[in-house]
Amino acid sequence: MGMFVEAVGYGMVAPTLPFMARQVGADEGRIGLLVGIYAAVGLFVAVPLGVLAQRFGRRALILLGLGLLTAASIAFVFAPTYAWLLGARVVQGIGAAGIWVGTLTLGADLSQDEAMGRSLSWLTGAWSLGFIAGPAFGGIGSLSTPFILYAGLCAAALFAGLAWLPVTGRGGPRATVAGILRVFARPAVLVSGVATFALAFFYGAIEAFVPLLMVAAEHGRGRVGLLFSVAGLPSVLLPRVVGVLADRHGDRWIIVGGLLFAAALSAAFLPLLGRLPDLLLFFLIGCVEVAVYVPAIALLQRGMPSEERVFATSSHSYAFSGGFFLGPLIVGALFPLGGFNGMFAALAIVALAAAVVVARVSV
Repeated sequence: MGMFVEAVGYGMVAPTLPFMARQVGADEGRIGLLVGIYAAVGLFVAVPLGVLAQRFGRRALILLGLGLLTAASIAFVFAPTYAWLLGARVVQGIGAAGIWVGTLTLGADLSQDEAMGRSLSWLTGAWSLGFIAGPAFGGIGSLSTPFILYAGLCAAALFAGLAWLPVTGRGGPRATVAGILRVFARPAVLVSGVATFALAFFYGAIEAFVPLLMVAAEHGRGRVGLLFSVAGLPSVLLPRVVGVLADRHGDRWIIVGGLLFAAALSAAFLPLLGRLPDLLLFFLIGCVEVAVYVPAIALLQRGMPSEERVFATSSHSYAFSGGFFLGPLIVGALFPLGGFNGMFAALAIVALAAAVVVARVSV
């Protein structure tokens, strides 16, 4: 439930935050910062949150995350200035990072290595379902209405977690810098990180710039929202299938296949636009996520000692935040040179490079 709740908050941003920022006088640059800082927070808090989870358990971290999401939602409702909105967004980002680190680690603690892909696929599927629901949730009522309702949803999840979440990992060995770096240097962690970074790079750029492409092709904002909801469907419908394949045939080779598919789709996107139905094209975009992300998460946790698991998950947060931040930043900087052709060429190159690294590193 924690992953679903976090994803609803992530998905409801587009119909709410930019307009709230406009109301307090923010320009485009400050709106971009307000949206992007949510992911950037993960670059700073993932390891400290991992230390907390090692000391107090995964359950405590998930509950902390839900509590912070509740508080941030209430702050959005009453935010009188841009600085207040920015502070609430930072708190929301910390809460989301706590839920990601705590939930994925708890899920891995409760799973057998040979079924890791299938087990964790339920978590990624729950997140994707929340992401599909988020934009519709954000369109309810006035700008403050979704945050009032979301605060209630987060509070309900918090009380459910207090009642039913199991305790794992509490009172583990004291974390050291050397120990954390040793976890980060594990080949499986590095390979999973490369795959996660490439995937986040891909989706960060897609979410930032493809809406502009679709609007230029005379699609309305409602149609764009529908297409991105369709892009979330594969991660609801297919994670179990991909998890089974990863358990049977190996995480690494499923990841390589997903990255090669991302490269091919990037190279073919503009030629296919207008030739394939838009709904099918965006469904294929969504297939990239499920093909890379499910086995990357399983690879990260498979065979990992329980006391090191939370820091492996923290490394995932760094990879995702870095890719999601740098994708739009780098593609945006290159845009004047090559436009959408240059964008998709860059995405294809990053995906191919990641596929080569994943295929060559022994895990």
